[in-house]
Parts: sequence; structure tokens; C-alpha cells
Amino acid sequence: MRFDLVRQPLIPAFLGLVILLVLALCHTASGGGVSYPTFGISAAELPLPAFGGVLEQFAQHHAGWAHTLAGFCLLFSAMSIGRMTARFKLYGISTFIAMPLYMLSMMGVMGCNAWFSAVVTSTFMTLSVKNFCYSFRNGFSFDAVLRGGIYLALVLLLMPKAAPLVLVMPLAMILFRRATRETLVATFGFLLPPFVWAYLNWAVGGSFVAPFKLLYHLFMEGEWLFGVLQFSIITQLFGAVLLLLNLLSVILFSLNSYALSTRSRHTLIYTTYLLLCCAALLLVPGVQATMLALLAVPSALMLPVLFIRVRRSLAQILYLLFAAASIAALVMAC
Repeated sequence: MRFDLVRQPLIPAFLGLVILLVLALCHTASGGGVSYPTFGISAAELPLPAFGGVLEQFAQHHAGWAHTLAGFCLLFSAMSIGRMTARFKLYGISTFIAMPLYMLSMMGVMGCNAWFSAVVTSTFMTLSVKNFCYSFRNGFSFDAVLRGGIYLALVLLLMPKAAPLVLVMPLAMILFRRATRETLVATFGFLLPPFVWAYLNWAVGGSFVAPFKLLYHLFMEGEWLFGVLQFSIITQLFGAVLLLLNLLSVILFSLNSYALSTRSRHTLIYTTYLLLCCAALLLVPGVQATMLALLAVPSALMLPVLFIRVRRSLAQILYLLFAAASIAALVMAC
């Protein structure tokens, strides 16, 4: 019996995920991490620093623990995405191909200096998308939308340049037909982490508004539209390939969406909007290659559409080419 790369059962998909995970962790960047500027905000005003900087300092001084935690985060994210695709029956067939596809989509990030905070951010992104998608059901889903809002806020705290992703929360509320009360709960969850940070910063003697000032300056730092040109050629090519494959997947989904259940169709429509928002992040000022970690989440959900809808021989060739391009991006770094 020939092994089908597209219709991957759980065990082969998990083994492929583990192999790619080990390969990625063995080729992570060994630099000194990323320093976060303070933009004139004194330590007295901001005794609690930005979370992304804290994670990078941790990775710099505790490399072994950072690799262990990153491995757990990547494994958890990939398995959460795989379980969601199987539970929702997103593609009309039984496959766990989304698990290795998530790891392949993350390969372009693992060679960057800020790879550890990017991995943690991608995990929070996965949890946010998962909870918003799980909220699509009969009855109220206060717990799911609350967690979705909290995790989305944590994404923006770790990666302030992803601020435009705030749009995906109202999109989820509209697309998944959530009530006004649930929207208010999701908004409360989204506002909770930054205000907790501001309150704790004020409680230890700092300024209440300093965290918000820092987030604003971190987002506005850099040049609009042309930050992608600062990426290495390999990273630019990898990002272009990833976006092209996602575009083909969206086209095939739009042509065959009628064949899916209501829940699967709405989930993939939400994934399409999420892809557009993540692609738009490449235009924000001073964008960095670690932004591809956010694109990996909707890519893992949407790319299986491409491999399932095309002919098997072509799908296997495309899969192998994408795997080769991802590994090349990892080895040649950012």
C-alpha cells in the first residue's frame, strides 16, 4: 500500500511533525536576542518591561529551557490545529496534514534572533483562533470568546506590530453569529491583559499609561510598506511561496465551498480573513521576519485545501517542494 502524503493518518503526521520539530530546534539562531527600545520612557515609569523583551532575555540566558518550552509550544500548537481540523471535518476527508504543515510554515522563523518570542506568540495565536472557532455553536459561548479575546491580546502584547489583528475579533463575532453579550465578553477579555499590565506597573510605582505609550511607539517604529525589503532574500522567497500557496488554496476553497458543512465553511472563511489580516501585517512599519509566525496558523488551516483539491500526483510534488523550500529557509536562516 502506497503512503499518501495528503491523507496522512494521525501517527505518520505526528512522526513527521516530531522530525521537523527536532530539525527546527537544532537550527535555531544563537544570537543575543532582540533589544526593545524604551523611546525615552524611564525605568521609573515602566518598571515592568515589555513581555517580548523578557522572553528574549530568558532565551538568551537559559537556552536549554527555551528550546524545551519552544518544543512544547510548537507541538501543542500543531496538535491543536490538527485536532480542530479533524473535529470540524474541514476538508471533507480524514487527514492530519495540517500538523506537519504548521511546522513547515514555522521554518522561516526559527532561524531569526527573536525565534523564541515568535514561537510563544504563534501559540497564543493558535489558542485565540481555536477558541473563536469553537464558539460557533448553538447557545452562548461566553467562556470560548473570553479566552479568545485574552489570547489575542497576549499576541499583541508580545508582538505590538500585529496590532491590526484586533480586527479579527469583531470579524469572528459577526461570522460565528455571536450575540451582543458575547461580543462584550470578548472585548472585556481583550482589554484585560493590557490593563492588568498597566495596573501592576502602576502598583509597583510606575506610570499607568507608560505600557500603552510603549506599545504605540513599538508599533509606529520603522518605515511603512517597505519593511519586507529588509528581510533576507531567502526569507522573502519563503514568504512569497507561502503567500502564493495560500492564495491558490483560497481560490480552490471559494470554488468548492458549497461542498462543505456550514461549520467548516464558516471556519475556513474566518481563516481566509485571518490570512488577509496577517498578510497586511507585512506592510506595517518596521515589520520583522518573525511576523511569519502569525501567518503560520491560518496557513496550516488553509493549505490542506490546496493539497486535497488538486490531483494526487501534483499534490505530492507540491508538498515535497514546499517541504524543501521550508527546510532551505531554516538552514539558510533569516
